[in-house]
Parts: sequence; structure tokens; C-alpha cells
Amino acid sequence: MFTPALLKGETWGFPGQPVEQVETHAAHVFLVGDRAFKIKKDVRLPYLDFSTVEKRRAALAAELEINRLFTPDLYLGLEEVHGEPVLVMRRFPPSALLTWQAAHGGIAAGLAAQLAAMVAKSHANAPRRDVRGSEIMTGLGAQLSQAFIDSPDIFPPADTLEFHALYEAALRCDRQLLADRGERGLVRRCHGDVHCGNIFLENGGPRLFDAIEFSEKIATIDVLYDLAFLLMDLWSSGEKSAANLVLIRYLHLRRREEDLSGLSLLPLFLSTRAGVRALVTADLAHELALKNSMKERSQALDWFRASIEYLKVKSPMLLCVGGLSGSGKTTAAAALAPDLGAPPGAIHVRSDVERKVLAGIAEEEPLQPESYTRQASFEVYATCFARAERALAAGHSVIIDAVFADKEERDAAEELARRTRAQFAGVWLESPPGTLAARVAARSRDASDATPGVVERQLGYDLGRIAWPRVDSSGSAGQTLVRIRQTVPLRFAAPA
Repeated sequence: MFTPALLKGETWGFPGQPVEQVETHAAHVFLVGDRAFKIKKDVRLPYLDFSTVEKRRAALAAELEINRLFTPDLYLGLEEVHGEPVLVMRRFPPSALLTWQAAHGGIAAGLAAQLAAMVAKSHANAPRRDVRGSEIMTGLGAQLSQAFIDSPDIFPPADTLEFHALYEAALRCDRQLLADRGERGLVRRCHGDVHCGNIFLENGGPRLFDAIEFSEKIATIDVLYDLAFLLMDLWSSGEKSAANLVLIRYLHLRRREEDLSGLSLLPLFLSTRAGVRALVTADLAHELALKNSMKERSQALDWFRASIEYLKVKSPMLLCVGGLSGSGKTTAAAALAPDLGAPPGAIHVRSDVERKVLAGIAEEEPLQPESYTRQASFEVYATCFARAERALAAGHSVIIDAVFADKEERDAAEELARRTRAQFAGVWLESPPGTLAARVAARSRDASDATPGVVERQLGYDLGRIAWPRVDSSGSAGQTLVRIRQTVPLRFAAPA
């Protein structure tokens, strides 16, 4: 199927132009001029079969149809070249890939929020499927265990037994929830392959491409399992803050569909995604001669070990960050969240955001002063605690970011941790009045409506006895983080 002629520009209608080749475990992509030409390899694997021209043609036709739902202007059509079916695509520069962005400068908070919105939109549009989520994950677990058993040259048999035991234990705990989510319409025909290498940036935003086309079964999954690939890929590439923010923002955008109980499934979903990456990398290693496959074998083993680590879940933690407006609560909470609890870090519950949700308005839209009554404040804290309790009950760590000016509010937070058997830590941030006022005055397009006048009123509050450790937050955000870490006993997320 692959011939030297495929590396010549004239073969693709671009005489004299250089051809770049990109190889994956199941395809060759030839880049020439402003086009990308994709052909399937003549391979048969446990999860796909491209062993005949007819099967490759059908797979490419399906790929064209499915991906036009995500990126219609990228996929141009099908052609025949030297008797082989070819998918024709519009070419984009390598620097447009999210993998390139992650490796050159990182993924900023704004882009992470766009990624969450992109995935949330794709799930809202994805067709619902009447399939039990428990059956999907049971099948995937069995496939992974067998694949690891079949490759003892890469995956140590003792570790494979540990993976299988941990996976089965997670399935037993999650089976009913997986079934319930299917009944709630959260099993859908998804993209199925949402990782950094299948996202490119164009016109200021991220776009999905290269969805799973070869198997409706593989692409029919729980929406959180679809999201988990992106979370795992960001986390493993060192973009932990981006992974954390994508999860938090996605759950915010999908509040009507996601009640946070699904967080208990993340260890299983992340483990499975890492396991699939290990399997695919091992398949690629086995295509190469042993002496040429050391890099792929090492990568497959790393993914395999990560799949085991994701399943080792510890008890959750509730961290409350209090302080008057302008004390740096939100900045500190957002910076701490990726490092707290299991990957991809804690859920950040912000009172200012919950207040806007209760009011039914956008985060940046200001509320009128009469909206800040004592009753309204009571409802906001009740909402924060309820959201935190659902996440903690699912075994996931939480950071609540609120003023916590009332001792009853602080006591309620500690009681919440006791009720959910979560480890608790509270911290009180404080800065000079002038610093507080200057910080709130400098805000723009923020969920907080605090003004220097609000700060002045807060300075007159009777805060009661504050038992939480006090931390000076008058310096830079980095200095405040160092002081919090030195003052408060926190259990940070383990790398995977």
C-alpha cells in the first residue's frame, strides 16, 4: 500500500512540492501544498479492521461524514490515488495543534475555558444512545486486561494483575452510577478521541477534528469518559492548571445535566484513557523492530503505570479560603485547586459565581445592591455547601472560596467536612484596607461585584473568633501561595 511515489508532490497534484509524512498506528497522512491526504494502513487490530481496500474506503467515508459534524470546512472529500482510497483535508500548520501550544508557552486560562465550552457544546449536540454505561466500561476493562496480558514483554504481569484488581473494584463501586447516567441520557455518540493532538486552534478558538469513525461501539460512551481523554492528556503533558480548569468550567456549563455525582467515575475514566493510550502505543511498538521500538515501549509502560495510579483513590479534602473582598481568595483558590486531591485537582466553588447562577445572569453581569441581603447571602452559602457536598460525596476534593465573615458559616463548612468524612482545612486571608480597596477597584469583567465601598462596610463586620489560620495576603499571589502552603496542611494531587 505504501510506495515511494506517495512521497512525490506530483502524486497529489502538487508537482515539485515537498511532501511531509505523518504516521500514526493506523494511518499515513501526507502533507503537501495546502492539503492533507490521509490513507488507512492495511492493518487489523482488536479494535479496528482496515485489512481490505473496501474496508478502508468505508472507514474513510465514515470519517468524512462524522467529522463534518465537528469541522465541516476542514474535510473536503474522498479521492482515489494509485487504487487506494484517500481522504482529502485542508491543511493547517503544526503550530495550530493544541499539542504544539502546550509545548510552546502553555495553555492559558482563557483557552482552557474555550476548550471546556467546545467539549460541552459537542456533548449537547451528540446523539443519545440507549446503551448501559456499565457494559461499556466492563468491556473496555476486559479488553485492556487482555491486551496487557498478551504483551508481557512491555507490561509486567504482576502489575497487570494489580491493574485488573483495581479496575474490577472500581467497576463494582460504580456500576449502578454508570447505569443511571445512561438512563439520564449521558451516554452518547461522542467524538470519542478528544485529546490535544485532535484539537487545532483557528480564528481565536479551538476546533475538534479526527473523531472516531471506525467503530460506533467505541465512540458510544459516557460524556465524562469523552472529556476524560482531554483531561488526562492535559494532565500528563504538565498542563495541570488547564486540566483542572477545563473540568471545573465544563461542569459549570453542564449544570443541568451534571449533578457532580459523576466525579466518582473520574478515576475509572482517567485510568481507562491512560490504558487505551498504553495499548495503542504498544501496538505501534510491536510494528517496529525491537531495537527501534525502545521509545514506544517506554511510553507504553509509562501510560500503563499511570492507568494504575489513577485508580488509587484517597479520601477527599475540603479547603475553605475566607477573607474580605480583595484579599486574594479567588486567585489563591484557583492556583491551589490543581494540586489538591486526586487528578485533575479539586473543584473550585466560588460564592460570587454561585450568586450569579442563583440570580440567573451571566457571571460578569452586575447585580443590584438589593440583591446582597442577608437572606440572599444565606442562599448563596447554602448553594455552595450543597455543591461541595455532592462533590465530596463523590470522593472528590473541593475548595470553597467565599468571604466566610460569619462564624456560623465557618462552622457550617467544618460540619460539612465531618458529615462527608473529608479532611478539612480552613485559611483566612488578610491584607491592609488600602490593598483590599485597590484590588477590587482594579477588577473588570469579574463575577465579584465588590467595590471599595463594599470593602469599607466589610471592615466594620464583627467577624467573631476566627479559628482558621491567618495568612498575610498583602504581597504577590505567589507569596500568598507560599504562605498558605507553609501554614495549612494540604494533601496535594499525586502526578500520574
